[in-house]
Amino acid sequence: MTDPLDALRAPVTPADPDPAFATRLRARLERALGLPEGVAVTETTLMPTEPGGAALKQGDISYASLWVRDVARAAAFYGAVLGVDYRPAHDSRGRQAPGLAPPQGLWEHLALPALFCSYVVNDIAAAVARVRAAGGQAEEPSPQAYGLTADCVDPDDVPFALHQPPASAPAVPPASAPPGHAGDLVYVTLEVPDAARTLEFYCSVLGWRVRPGRTQGGWQVEGTTPMIGVSGGHPAPAAVPVWQVTDLAAAVAQVRAAGGTSTEPHREPYGLIAECTDDQGIRFSLGQFP
Repeated sequence: MTDPLDALRAPVTPADPDPAFATRLRARLERALGLPEGVAVTETTLMPTEPGGAALKQGDISYASLWVRDVARAAAFYGAVLGVDYRPAHDSRGRQAPGLAPPQGLWEHLALPALFCSYVVNDIAAAVARVRAAGGQAEEPSPQAYGLTADCVDPDDVPFALHQPPASAPAVPPASAPPGHAGDLVYVTLEVPDAARTLEFYCSVLGWRVRPGRTQGGWQVEGTTPMIGVSGGHPAPAAVPVWQVTDLAAAVAQVRAAGGTSTEPHREPYGLIAECTDDQGIRFSLGQFP
């Protein structure tokens, strides 16, 4: 007897998923299978819909935290200079600045004022092994709401972090154009005693490619967001940030009014720049770009 429901059956049609979706799903499954037993893999991060964004890629800075001796004082200073509203974090020693690129914050660290950078990697377990093989120190990766992270120290005893974002990590502005908001981090110069040693380490760990920079002893890392440079010959390591502002003259006036120091703005091929120091002695630069 013929099945009367045969008339309702549709022909079998092979699935043809969107290739980008399939790639993200495959990466997410691979990441989930690599997590420790009992770790939840549910994610609430959405893919961005804004045009012009680019996915986080290995070697980018996914988060930057300015370590300061007095976090409340720093929040007042940089809030006035950059026009940023620093909000309380989960710990009283920290502040978060929402809406900046990349995400940024402040952290109170009495002994080590510095710019702390978290670098994106595709495979954090392999990157941890590379840190150790290259003469650095690395903790075991730990799962967080925003991905897998591992705290590390480079051969110059500079702390940094590795970050493997979720497969659905949000996009960031492309490296070819400066982000458009006051407070965005557009450039970081790694000042180090030995540029060759630093480049050997980070190129090995992060896969950076570099070319000679515009200044003697300087190197430009290619294709990162934000842009990164390495400068050798310094007595001690330091990471010097460049933050974007919309009105450099007004921002310089705010630096001075808040107890910091600043050079007069001067023009470079890429825009107006002023070198500054905050009221706790941390060096940084401000830039106004076309």
